Amino acid sequence: MSKSAKSSSSKRGSDQQSQNKPSGGGFSPKSLLNMFFERWWIGLIVGAAAAAAFVLAQPKPEPIYRTEVKLLFEPQKDQVIGIKEVVDTTTTNALQLQLHIEQMLSNTFYESVQSSFSPKEVEQIQNAYRNPDNPAAPPPSLASIIRPNIRIEPQRSTTILRISVSNRDPEAAALIANRFARQYITFTIDRAMTQTSSAILFLRNQADEKRAEMEAVEREKQDFRAKHNMAALGENKGVVQQKVGMLGNSLAEAELKQTNLRTLLESIEEYKKNGRNLLEIAEIANYGAVSGLKSRIDALRGARRQLEERYLDEHPRMKENQLALEDTEAGFNAAVELAIAEIKNRFNFAKQHEQRLRVDYAEAEKQAQELDKITIQYKFLEDDGAIKNNNYQSILSRLSETSIVAQLDNVNIKILDKALVPTFPDTGTPKEVIKQAAALAFVLFVGIPIGLGFLDTRVKSSSDVESGLNQTLLGGIKAMKKLSETERPNVFRLGKDDALSEAYRGIFSEIEIRSIVPYPKRLLVTSSIPSEGKSLTASNMAAVFAAHGKKTLLVDCDFRRPTLRRYFGTQSGVGLLPWLRENGTNADAQIDIKKMGVVSISPGLDLLPAGDAIKNPTEVIDQIAHCDLFNKLSKTYDLIVIDTPPSAVFPDALLLSRFCTEMVYVCRFKTVRRAVIRKTLEKFSESGITILGVVLNCMPHASMMNYGYDGYGAYKADYYKSYQGEKAESK
Repeated sequence: MSKSAKSSSSKRGSDQQSQNKPSGGGFSPKSLLNMFFERWWIGLIVGAAAAAAFVLAQPKPEPIYRTEVKLLFEPQKDQVIGIKEVVDTTTTNALQLQLHIEQMLSNTFYESVQSSFSPKEVEQIQNAYRNPDNPAAPPPSLASIIRPNIRIEPQRSTTILRISVSNRDPEAAALIANRFARQYITFTIDRAMTQTSSAILFLRNQADEKRAEMEAVEREKQDFRAKHNMAALGENKGVVQQKVGMLGNSLAEAELKQTNLRTLLESIEEYKKNGRNLLEIAEIANYGAVSGLKSRIDALRGARRQLEERYLDEHPRMKENQLALEDTEAGFNAAVELAIAEIKNRFNFAKQHEQRLRVDYAEAEKQAQELDKITIQYKFLEDDGAIKNNNYQSILSRLSETSIVAQLDNVNIKILDKALVPTFPDTGTPKEVIKQAAALAFVLFVGIPIGLGFLDTRVKSSSDVESGLNQTLLGGIKAMKKLSETERPNVFRLGKDDALSEAYRGIFSEIEIRSIVPYPKRLLVTSSIPSEGKSLTASNMAAVFAAHGKKTLLVDCDFRRPTLRRYFGTQSGVGLLPWLRENGTNADAQIDIKKMGVVSISPGLDLLPAGDAIKNPTEVIDQIAHCDLFNKLSKTYDLIVIDTPPSAVFPDALLLSRFCTEMVYVCRFKTVRRAVIRKTLEKFSESGITILGVVLNCMPHASMMNYGYDGYGAYKADYYKSYQGEKAESK
């Protein structure tokens, strides 16, 4: 490959690699848990030792006497009379008991307890706390002696509070405990009496206000009755309601009559429009002389028909009949028009009558509404008066009850067991010291493993590779404890472990996806220090490529300590180094696979062993460049996998990178620090080779997923076997 081609390829690989680099870093909660679980036993030992030393180093405390008094909070109270107290001091649940504890711990109550001690009692309490080296010095304050040495806790499943008091003087301890309990009973009684007195005063003020309100409502009712003549209201309301009913009936009749007349007039107009006989309408036919004139017309027409049989139209009798007929018809038409006019007059009169009735009905209805309004207003006044009277009576009743309760003992707190003077001091380590020692042990138990984890910079997880090294994790290979030395480099080819085979297939897939260099090409495999598994990784990766149809040559270029010959059982003295001794200086040397010592491992996979070990490999590498060996081999093989010495120890791999376009870096689990790997990878980046990624080798199976690796091969081999078995059965 030419320099310009390699430079272009390296540039593209560098661009791709920079795009694949993850951003950010840091420690996740899962990584912190891993740090803890790896070294928890160290934290346990150190924490336990430090806690024990802390307890033993404490100075011997002064003898402390502890005593206890019990307060019973009765859940029920015997009642002489069935009256409810203003302040309910019954205690029925844990919340109410906790409220009592909070009151006991309040500054107000502590001040009342301190003020209850006489000067002689105060001196007795303080004497035990005087400085024996300086008796003239003022003793500690009463508050600093009492408050820190009182502990209040509820007794389980009861309404009893246990009040324990510690003091250097046993008699002072009993005095403080009993005084504390009695003072709380007094404190509760005073609080209840104060609230009861406040309730009585409040109820009296309320009673006066309600009485004044009730009297005001009564006066308002009297004024309302006088103003609206409530005595005659019922009679007036009945008359108005009767009037409304009568007017309503008359109005309905008038509306019906008006409707009938309107219908009749509409029928007359319809008859006229259609030329029908108006005498078909009974009101017209029966009106006045209409029927007589109709009969007269019919008689004249009958006579005319008889005359027409005898005489001509100009005959005097015919003319006389014609004149009589015309006069009668004129009278008949006038009578019909008069009947229609009569109907119209009746309609107009009915309309006017209906309007007058409607006005009267509205007025009567308005009067009825006014009377209803007055009645409702008065009913509201009566209801308001009744409510105010009931409120007044209720307040008077509660005031009477509260006045009686104020004269009774309404506190249900009793001293169940008095505090006795302790005979012996309280032995054992103070609880405060035990708490501090436990806290110290816990901090060391958690902190030391995590702290050591922060100091451990060895590569052991996917985040170390991706965030710490800024490289892609190609895959993780679990430890091969059950396989022999010769089985490990052939684990894929021989199918010794399904999980390992899947892991190597995953690495192959990552390389195929990330590589931008076309075949034929050369792949460099190296590591930082010896025994990281680069040779067995190179062997198995070469087998994977061969299994995927790529004609692959595995070349052992670790001239200082050749390993592949031992893995595959080839003869010593045959291989790359003997060939270079004969042809290394000849740029035109021809490649003869058999004479060179290439061994066929499997179909598509050949091995070129180193031959033997030498102390000057850099000179040999120069001979490889001089005879253009790898370019000639690339004409026969699709892929050449080159196994090299550890690159952080020897420069051989860096020199061999001149012949390769891509490389894979192998790192053993928890072996090499990140700084060493970063420094080595920086050198390879400067040489122009594309770093495809890192293979994390020899990972413990239990730690693979714990350290964030869940890629191919992370599961057990049985998982892959069972899956393949299910697939075969389904077929």
